[in-house]
Amino acid sequence: METCFTLALNTSLLFEGWDGKPVLNAVSILKRDMAKTLEMTKAEAGQIFIAPPDGAISEESWIIEVAPNKMTVRTGGSLGCVYALLYISEQFLGVTPFWFWNDQRFIKRPSVPVPTGLYRSPRYAVRFRGWFVNDEVLIENWAAGPANTEHWLMVFEALLRCGGNMVIPGTDTNSRKYRQLAADMGLWITHHHAEPLGAEMFSRVYLDKTPSYSVNGHLFEELWEQEVKEQKERRVLWGLGFRGQGDRPFWADDPDSDTAERRGNLISDAINRQYHILTSHIENLVCCINLYGEIAELYRAGTLSLPPGIIKVWADNGYGRMVSRRQGAHNPRIHALPSAEDSKPHGIYYHCSFHDLQASNHLTMSPNSAEFLAAELEKSLDAGAGEYWIINSGSVKPHVHTLDLVSELWRTGHVDVTAWRLRYAKTYFGEQKAEAIAGLFAEYAVSTAKYGPNEDDRAGEQIWHHPVRELLCRWVTGDTEHCVNSLCWLTGNLSFPDQVQKLEAICRESLPRWEAFCAQCAALLPTLDEHGRRLFNDSLYLQGRLQRDGAAGALAFCESFYAWNDGDIVRAFVLAEKSRSCYDRSVGTLAEAEHDGWVGYYRGDCLTDVRLTASCMEALVSYLRITGDGPDFHRWERNFLKPAEERKVMLLSSKQRAMGDSKLAEALGPALNVSTEKNVGHPIGISNKPIDITEDI
Repeated sequence: METCFTLALNTSLLFEGWDGKPVLNAVSILKRDMAKTLEMTKAEAGQIFIAPPDGAISEESWIIEVAPNKMTVRTGGSLGCVYALLYISEQFLGVTPFWFWNDQRFIKRPSVPVPTGLYRSPRYAVRFRGWFVNDEVLIENWAAGPANTEHWLMVFEALLRCGGNMVIPGTDTNSRKYRQLAADMGLWITHHHAEPLGAEMFSRVYLDKTPSYSVNGHLFEELWEQEVKEQKERRVLWGLGFRGQGDRPFWADDPDSDTAERRGNLISDAINRQYHILTSHIENLVCCINLYGEIAELYRAGTLSLPPGIIKVWADNGYGRMVSRRQGAHNPRIHALPSAEDSKPHGIYYHCSFHDLQASNHLTMSPNSAEFLAAELEKSLDAGAGEYWIINSGSVKPHVHTLDLVSELWRTGHVDVTAWRLRYAKTYFGEQKAEAIAGLFAEYAVSTAKYGPNEDDRAGEQIWHHPVRELLCRWVTGDTEHCVNSLCWLTGNLSFPDQVQKLEAICRESLPRWEAFCAQCAALLPTLDEHGRRLFNDSLYLQGRLQRDGAAGALAFCESFYAWNDGDIVRAFVLAEKSRSCYDRSVGTLAEAEHDGWVGYYRGDCLTDVRLTASCMEALVSYLRITGDGPDFHRWERNFLKPAEERKVMLLSSKQRAMGDSKLAEALGPALNVSTEKNVGHPIGISNKPIDITEDI
């Protein structure tokens, strides 16, 4: 007796009673996946029938009844239908949630047997589950025109495959540009905490008006009402709130709001006006407010008055801890989860990707461990914040490992991290070396730089770039006598040299771990098959190299400053060039990963901006060369590289063109015996006695 349904390329898909794009798009995805995984066969195949909507089944739920000749999909709504067809794709065709982002290989088979029986949708631990595609500069600069639309479709498809049902489809203008595309895939639309109701930024529309609600409140309200009318036919989870003209507090541009009470009152007035506009146009409202940054502080201070029943969304600090975000050096770490006294419902805004111009992770995964992140997310559920999860996904590809972890948690509410990590490695890298790869994913978080006293004070790749560029600019412009205030979050109120030394200490503590981590990756790489090598090289090993070379570049920069500060400008020049070459390796690492369909993906790296750091370091090298070797640019070469007789006797001022900076630094290094080893009595292992470069023959 036949006990299986045969899923083959000639299996037909029929549906009735459905209109709208989400179901049509899901059918197209399943057909595409069948074409990727199945080859043409003459074997008789059955039919997949999508039954009309069933009012007895909830909108997102589904039931698949599998008989020998027919697979019947029953669901209550279009999103349930999308989930059911993606379940068939993953469960029976083997198409993984991040197939596109992790370059899954497909091997075609004649057919796939599907055991008969009843398959049911899971119950999710979180009601509204989605991504905020934020700081999406890699995706946005990857390609233009139709190709870029395809990339956004891959974002939304991956989210749906992870069980998501909601999205903020980009930042600023992108959120409006791609929200219809997201809605066509079946997703709810929600809004950036800096863009209430998804409205256009005030200062973009009214160039000559003051962006103050107390002055031009009627103009803000016109924008809000216009946006509600434009979106009311979509499924929208409306984001209420009020911030400034950008991702910062409004009082940065409105100095009259100079107390917590005034700020809270103004925000409350704006929110209640937004709510009134919504109720005049929309029935069955679902609304939220992000208690993010300064809003959380005002809420805890009791200065906000909110409409009843809206979802209060609590935010982590960008590093995975559910406390308020650090703003500059202000870091009160206010507990950011609801208490028993807070009225329900609640949700969270959580960062897999983060950008703060300090120590965050944009090109690399979360610097904190999966165990730490899972514990914080489970704690959020225990506190009652399970109504709404919006996850900052960045440009997706660097963060797929963490996004997969989060999807496991919003599905089930709990995760065995060790088992999950091994399952992830097997899914995307294959069985052969899965345990070793899973171990390296765990080791990554152990290797990250610890820059502060808190458990979550671990650094993404940006710590090797933003602080270095700030210090470099101050050095080159000649102000090394005063503290760099923008670095007080890292160093405290120290002198400039002591700030450099603080960064240097972080580099020295972290670099050996990254060198060991990359050595393990390099040893594992040749043991993987071709697909595994490419994916491993483009993901975990790439991120380790960005961290290692960033730490090495920052360390050499610090050493260069100390040499310069000691009057040893030649050694400073050589070390600055060493720093530049480290950052240049990071540029090469990103370029190496731009192959096949990923050509141009890292073109948009403008937030960490490893190219900019390398360029700034090149400028420092030139600055040191000009101030120390100019104006003839032969003196260092003559004094350190020429034979003694050439230094003393010169009938010609020079016999060849001056060496370029890189070539000269490379030649001077051995001549000066430059070492990064720490010597007793000096913080960075260089002689206290400067080299005499004043002799002029």
